[in-house]
Amino acid sequence: MKIKIFSMGGTIDKLYFDDLSRYEVGDPQVAEVLKEAEVHFDYDIEDVVRKDSLRLTEADRELLRQRIAASPHRLALVTHGTDTMVETGQALKGIPDKVIVLTGAISPYRFRQSDA
Repeated sequence: MKIKIFSMGGTIDKLYFDDLSRYEVGDPQVAEVLKEAEVHFDYDIEDVVRKDSLRLTEADRELLRQRIAASPHRLALVTHGTDTMVETGQALKGIPDKVIVLTGAISPYRFRQSDA
């Protein structure tokens, strides 16, 4: 069974440029996380938006909802910033025939001792 992974950005994908916490949200890092963890299940990754979760809008959440609903895969994993994960979870309620898991990180994956 294939898992569809939807990337929304968040800390896991952040690139920091200086000690003043100037950052951008970069490419989805979940494939690297899975590779390093030696996970070998079948998955696809879809980059939905690249935002800090504090900057997500209702339109962003609706776009995610539409993409998950349209996916032929029953299993969905959403990488997401932790600040507004609850709001996104609420926006995804009621999508029929889907198992949806949201996950986030306190540290960017690019930090070697990440909790990602």
